[in-house]
Amino acid sequence: MTVFFSCNYGFFWGLFGEENVDERSASMRSLQDDTPNFQAQSISLPKITGKSYSALVITDLHYGADWGNNKEDDFLEWFEDRIISCRDSSPEKIPRFIVNLGDTADGGHRSEFKDYVAFENRVKALAAEKLGDSDYKIYSILGNHDLYNNGVTEYDSLCYPYISSYYFSIDSDPYDSFKGFSFYFLDTANGTLGEYQLKDFKDKISDDSRPKIVLSHYPIYAGAGEADALLMRLQNTMERNTLLTYFSKYNVKQVYEGHIHKRTWFDFKKFREDVIQSFRYGEAAVFTVNESAGTVSTEIIKF
Repeated sequence: MTVFFSCNYGFFWGLFGEENVDERSASMRSLQDDTPNFQAQSISLPKITGKSYSALVITDLHYGADWGNNKEDDFLEWFEDRIISCRDSSPEKIPRFIVNLGDTADGGHRSEFKDYVAFENRVKALAAEKLGDSDYKIYSILGNHDLYNNGVTEYDSLCYPYISSYYFSIDSDPYDSFKGFSFYFLDTANGTLGEYQLKDFKDKISDDSRPKIVLSHYPIYAGAGEADALLMRLQNTMERNTLLTYFSKYNVKQVYEGHIHKRTWFDFKKFREDVIQSFRYGEAAVFTVNESAGTVSTEIIKF
């Protein structure tokens, strides 16, 4: 049997896909006017020093699924403990924002996305109380399950930032000459970036001299040596090789991904690729950026 993979659809399109990524995410939108507010957080926390701060990566929450567990309460307990325990000794380890890598809704239903928004509101309330940030940022991108049942419509209306292909940069001290890190959020929900998003991404990172972190639902390569991961990464080898080449050439330091529901990674030396375990199994990742050194470190946390 011969199987063909188009530029617009990955392996799972026949099972999950209901949209063409070239129509949905032809270009990456700048979110530069809506970045995390470190100044608001400094009211309750010491000012960021040493050009170092942290953020949290969660993925594959699958609201509506009948497997795993809803870990909201456990996560919120961990989040509060993290803030309290790190407030004085290591404030750079407190997550200043959160990234959700997709598969938020198991079936793409509005009720599932609304359950996620309710969870977001609980996190935001805690952040307002403990961090002094009434507009704590929780960024999201699409996963393949979010495409079920025309779920993109619900995602676009409910899940901040209401788009799934975007970028911004963070400079924790705007008065310093160093220009901080850039963050690129890719829409890979169809198992591909598609022709137009890929071109736009290539153009944007080649014009951006900052060190970079890339966020994607589908793994680009990581876990490729494991049999159960072979069909869970991007299937178009030309697209995959192009991305890995651009990551290496244009100062990408770290790539975070989900989709596989297990922890795996690959170190390319110039950059590292980490696949994060599903939230429903009580795991996530805290990454810490050191702007001065241009480095990113990853801590797997359990709750």
